[in-house]
Parts: sequence; structure tokens; C-alpha cells
Amino acid sequence: MDDTLIIERGFNGPRLSGNGGYVGGVLAGRFTRTIGGDGAVEITLRAPIPIETPLQVTRDGEALLLKDGATLLCEARAGSVDHLEPPPSPGDWAEVMRRGEEGGSAEGSDFHMCIVCGRGRAVGDGMRVFGSHGPGAGRSLSCYVPHAAHADAEGYIRPEFLWGALDCPGAWAAQDADDWRPALTGRMTARVLSPPKVGERCAVVGWRIGTEGRKLYSGTALYTEQGKLCAIGHCTWIVLRS
Repeated sequence: MDDTLIIERGFNGPRLSGNGGYVGGVLAGRFTRTIGGDGAVEITLRAPIPIETPLQVTRDGEALLLKDGATLLCEARAGSVDHLEPPPSPGDWAEVMRRGEEGGSAEGSDFHMCIVCGRGRAVGDGMRVFGSHGPGAGRSLSCYVPHAAHADAEGYIRPEFLWGALDCPGAWAAQDADDWRPALTGRMTARVLSPPKVGERCAVVGWRIGTEGRKLYSGTALYTEQGKLCAIGHCTWIVLRS
């Protein structure tokens, strides 16, 4: 195969490059349609994803590669999330909603305009997956209310947005609350099990898995208010050098 992909303006993480979870979800969808598998896909990000730039998608054996000319940006391969053991769904939805009011990436943050967690994005523009560290060390809790702008014709949220929802909350779990070093998505493996519908209140639970130098590892699970597991993922974060 030889295809073209453009990440449109607005689907950013940092202001000038694509959100890792969203881009990963887009490429994962193409991987599943082209190569197949059980729906769990591993995405490795090699370089920042340019916005509004025609990018090339090519197949290399059992992998899909995303390139900007000769520069390898991202690759997709079959993955697995079977090893993950997520915490249970939240029991206190007042706390979930409170974090939805107070959390997210505020003004002054590198991610204030992030498609997923940026508080600078309006309802229906950004996903507004707002949350924060805790409760407890190595945990995060985020509120997500799916919007019609991100849904398919039947009202279910499209997989690339669910990949995005699994992305940012992992950083809040992987890093301590007083660790303000910027970290970017390096590798993400996710599987969408049952997409939520528009307006169906959801929570994303994040948990720290471990650290290795500048690499941080987290898991994230997206639940509906009724406790249904919609999507689950594992993420490797790369803390940027000073």
C-alpha cells in the first residue's frame, strides 16, 4: 500500500505537532484495516508529527510506517494489552466530576491547547479530558464527556479519539505531582473494546507501572459511569532533557 495522511490543525498535543494518542489511533485504524489483528495495536512515535502536511503511509512487512519524506515519524505493529490489570472503575462520581471542573492543562502549560487535555479548547473543539494526579501516588483520575463532534454516524465515539483519551491521563499517573518536566508519548499500545456514545459520562483511570531513567510507564483505562470498560492502554513516556 502507499497512502497519504494529513493531521489537520487542531489535532495537536504540543501546539505545533500532532497529539500522540490521536495520531496513534488514526494509524492504528489503518493498521487494523490493512493488516488485521485483534484490535490491539502498538504505536511507536519516532519524531514530532507535523500538522497540515501530507505524510506517507507505507507497509513494511507486518508494520505500517508513517513518514515525512525520508523521516520516519511513527510505526504501527500488532500489540497486546493482555498483561494490564487496571484499577476498578471509580466509585465516587462526584470526585470524577470535580476533577473535570478543576483538572486539565491550564494556561501557561505547554499543553494548554492540546486536543485532549487542554483547558484552552472549547466544548466540541477539544475533547476536554480533564483530570489530575491522584487519588494517591502513582494514580490519576480524569473526567471525559464524549461530544457529537467526535462521533460516527451512529453516535459512537471514533477510536482515534478514545486513543487520545487514554493518552494524556497516563502522564499524570506516571509523573509525581511536583514533577513539572515535559514528557512526550514515545510508545502506546491500546485496544478499544466498546466505544461510548455521545454524552455518556466517562472516567479515565491512570496508574503508574514503572520508571527507567527518562522513560516512564503508565496504564490507562476508560470506563463509563456504569462501570463498563471501553478502552485500555499502556504508554511509555519520554521525559525531555533540560
